[in-house]
Amino acid sequence: MKRGLAAALALCALAFAGVGLAVNSFSDPAGDDNAAPDVTSVTVAEAPDGTLTLAVAVRNYPTLPADSWFNLWFDLDSNQDTGDAGDEALVRYLSSGEIEFFLWDGSELVEGSTAGMSGRFEAGVLTVNVPKSALGTMPGFGILAVSARGQQLGEEELIASDYAPDRGRSAYVGPAQAAFPDPELDHDAAPDITSVRVSDAKDGWISFAITTPNYATLPGESVLVLSIDSDSRESTGDDGAEVLITSIGGEPVLERWDTAGQRWAEDIAPTRVRTRNAGNVVTVDVHRSELGDVPRFGFAVIAADINTAADTVLAVDLAPDDLAFFRYTLANKPALRLLVGQAFGTPARPRAGKPFTVSLPVRRSDTNRPIAAGAVTCKVTADGKRVPAVGKVRFGRGQCSFVVPKTAAVIRGSMSVRSGGTSVTARFSFQVR
Repeated sequence: MKRGLAAALALCALAFAGVGLAVNSFSDPAGDDNAAPDVTSVTVAEAPDGTLTLAVAVRNYPTLPADSWFNLWFDLDSNQDTGDAGDEALVRYLSSGEIEFFLWDGSELVEGSTAGMSGRFEAGVLTVNVPKSALGTMPGFGILAVSARGQQLGEEELIASDYAPDRGRSAYVGPAQAAFPDPELDHDAAPDITSVRVSDAKDGWISFAITTPNYATLPGESVLVLSIDSDSRESTGDDGAEVLITSIGGEPVLERWDTAGQRWAEDIAPTRVRTRNAGNVVTVDVHRSELGDVPRFGFAVIAADINTAADTVLAVDLAPDDLAFFRYTLANKPALRLLVGQAFGTPARPRAGKPFTVSLPVRRSDTNRPIAAGAVTCKVTADGKRVPAVGKVRFGRGQCSFVVPKTAAVIRGSMSVRSGGTSVTARFSFQVR
């Protein structure tokens, strides 16, 4: 998954006894949640000259976004077993003002003439005029209005929609005017991330307070993903991310990037992560131990509206929008640790009677860089007998150098490296050739 596929407290109200908090805020543009036009009513009227006027009222857009359109579906024979999923005609209004018309020919919808048809979107209302004769001679029909908005995400196009009515068709019998209401806020829209406030405390908990002004609490079909670059290296992990915290319905799941398998793997429970959601804020808390006790990290947030029945994503909001990472440095830094790599020998295998060096790569947890200085203590034995060795730090590695005894069959030992006021010990073993 690419950074790529949940009662929050205001950050100032978080309290840890005897602990001070530092706060960093990261902003994201409002209104980039790909919200579909939210239809609130559909009105159908018939003029004496046989012209049908359909008015579709929209709550959230006084002018139509450039990537939006409306599909007006007509069930001309009031039979859901015929036509295209029950409908025999389609009038499509595009945000450019263009109108398209399709009519069922007995096997498929084919494009027809738009003569006498017109449409406009003004002050939050779509008005479409259609000659009733273009729809046939039936006195009544079923009507379904579908608003839609597209969003390009890489090579994928996500379609957010609102259906009026949500199920079935509204029945119109002319010539009297008929109005069909549709609920507000039932349109597809991703949680709109506008800001992320990050804080950390001395007890190790890191809090992400994510503001979503379009949802007081996230609906069940919303997903929030916190993507974390724990080693501050975009060349590692999945496009830089090593940890994912996904919240669906308020239940958090922590996953780690499996480099060998090139996949995300769910972490073994219990994990030190929790979520809360209220007052237009989702709060995700994760303990720094889940991130390897790093002093700094990168992060990004993805909010999505999904259709669980169809297993599809309808709309997303990314923070930041360019799929990069925000960067955060802990105010309460963890104690320095020395991180070791795999010990290796020079040459690859020791030879009896010849010089041999064991090297141990060592990095600092606070900078993720190799150590520059330090002291090394070596304990080396050959077939159980002590072997003199010299220890030093060189090129970011602890090293133990010695001459292999002529009768040795196996070299064993340990290396202790001390740097920055802390130390680490690693054991090693080599067969002599």
